[in-house]
Amino acid sequence: MTIKYSCINNTTLNAILFVLFTALILTSCARNDKKDERPSFKPVLGMQFIEVRRAFDNGLAFNEYGFQQEPAWKLYFLSEDSVMIYSPFEKKYYHYPIYHDHDSVFNIAREWLRLKQLTKDSLTFQLLSVDRKEVSRERSNVAMKFYSHRYLTEVLKKDPVLLRRPNRKDTLFVKSLVSRANRNPTNPDSAFAARQPVQLISTINEIEVIKEGLQYDPHNLLNISSADTYLKPEYSINIKKAYKDFSHTFTALVDQHGKLQVDTFWTSPEFTASRRKVLEGIVDVYLQRFIKVIPGQTLGFPHTSQITLYVKGKK
Repeated sequence: MTIKYSCINNTTLNAILFVLFTALILTSCARNDKKDERPSFKPVLGMQFIEVRRAFDNGLAFNEYGFQQEPAWKLYFLSEDSVMIYSPFEKKYYHYPIYHDHDSVFNIAREWLRLKQLTKDSLTFQLLSVDRKEVSRERSNVAMKFYSHRYLTEVLKKDPVLLRRPNRKDTLFVKSLVSRANRNPTNPDSAFAARQPVQLISTINEIEVIKEGLQYDPHNLLNISSADTYLKPEYSINIKKAYKDFSHTFTALVDQHGKLQVDTFWTSPEFTASRRKVLEGIVDVYLQRFIKVIPGQTLGFPHTSQITLYVKGKK
């Protein structure tokens, strides 16, 4: 079939094109308005939500360094612009404003979050990593999954404590890390942070061991991370009646059997060998003999991990 254009005069054609162009502009504007429209929390105001799963975009709660994403938040929305969030440190709820940035992005309790899902049963946020007002796509790879209290008690009928525990995929992944670390106990690249860090227990009065703890900040309750205490465990060891006065800082690898091995330390290149010999002597003479070393564990599996030691001797 051949279309004959001669039947449409220029005036009619121009009118049709104008209508089509106007419709296109209006449709585009409507889409942009919809895109920039702020999501509403009204459907869930006053409803308590409990975080039951926090995981990377690969579905795992652990990464290769031993860091664990832990669900910890409990919250309920007071209004479109305010939320109450439970502090596990203070064991009570605190009020926080909600700042809407654009699209589905919000700043809540000093965290940048993108709302991915909102129903009366569940809530999902994407945890964003923002630096200088720019979102890092590579580091914004964590999802926070919440269930409403009603859904947990009346539908699932499950304790959120059980849902928060690592699942089977997490366990299999951790087992693979444990196997690698224990095959190469002297290789720091194979070691990973133990979720239950190494324990050092002095067996004599002349040696005191102090594990450096978490720094508590009452003004920043939600951003206190217990991860620092197991990702980089640090211990101060004070030795009385030492052969001489000394002070050394170094890292050590602790294998699955509790054996200590000097790892890294700072010194000038020409003194590396002699310094290592001194540190190994301190480990053999004092630490390994008079300190009970319990290796770090993750999900109940002992494995090689790295610790930092501040060792002082007083003659």
